[in-house]
Amino acid sequence: MNGFNRVWVMNRHADGPMADDNLVLRDQPIPEPADGQIRVRAVYLSLDPTNRVWLSPHHTYMPPVPLGDPMRGFVIGIVDKSRAPGWEEGDIAYGLMHWADYSVVDPRQVTFMTKVPRAAGISLEAWICALTMNGHTAYYGVLIKGRVRPGETVLISGAAGSTGTLAGQVAKAAGCRVVGIAGGEAKCRTLLEDYGFDAAIDYKKGNLIADIAHACPDGVDMFFDNVGGATLDAALANLAMGARIVICGGISDYDHLHDPNAIYGIKNSLALLLRRATMEGFVVFDFLGGPEQQKAERALMQWHLDGRLRYRAHVVEGIEHAFPSLRLLFNGGNKGKLIVRISNDEGI
Repeated sequence: MNGFNRVWVMNRHADGPMADDNLVLRDQPIPEPADGQIRVRAVYLSLDPTNRVWLSPHHTYMPPVPLGDPMRGFVIGIVDKSRAPGWEEGDIAYGLMHWADYSVVDPRQVTFMTKVPRAAGISLEAWICALTMNGHTAYYGVLIKGRVRPGETVLISGAAGSTGTLAGQVAKAAGCRVVGIAGGEAKCRTLLEDYGFDAAIDYKKGNLIADIAHACPDGVDMFFDNVGGATLDAALANLAMGARIVICGGISDYDHLHDPNAIYGIKNSLALLLRRATMEGFVVFDFLGGPEQQKAERALMQWHLDGRLRYRAHVVEGIEHAFPSLRLLFNGGNKGKLIVRISNDEGI
């Protein structure tokens, strides 16, 4: 095979804000799979806020990426060579692989490794945007950790993000009233018109505590938080009795992982006592291989086919633009689920 494998490798960890040289793009030989391995030609790479966590030198819920190693990310692509039982050339693979044209992996050891079915009417774009990691995160957070019931009010921060929009739609499918917090009139309008939210709050305008109180007059039964900081405190000020707070992310503090003194923290924790509320964090990996995974896969696929689980893709063309485009997640520049098209889906 001619050519090179373009790979984003860890050059310098990010202790504080990201820098342009945290990752560098290298040309490496195209790898050959050993016994038990497959080689996957990447079609799409998912860019997610958790990539910022993985740039850190600190052990969080996963070990840091070692210097000189490929950056990790969720990839969907085509198996173009297999030496693993149960995998054939032409299979569609999804899992935590490399920011690269080609990844060689042992599918038994890859986090979230899935052989994607060739379901009629479902594109690879739909799989990586809505039916895999982000969709599962929304499902587990809302239904399992959030324990929502029909008629409850669900509040979602970072609601215009890829996981936030899906969490809102999962909550709607469960019969809840859904309120989203987003930045700017355009994003709030999208929540209402494209994703069926019942109300939207622009955190850039007015008083967030008062705006939540206005949109949730009976209090917040479940808060799905992607942001943390002052947004979390504003939600805590508006809890209903017996509320559940589900911590999915804390993007407002990702630049401060190296300095606990710089993290905003929680200033309104007394609300948990007064409202007999619970607050719990979770990571989607906690559920992999468990009894809920297949149930989630079936539900997400059916909701998508029924038109009840929609998404908007923001597609960046070319692996060379992967790391520069990651900043879009932190400056609000993405218009939908941020993915990088690395190659075409020829042969599917």
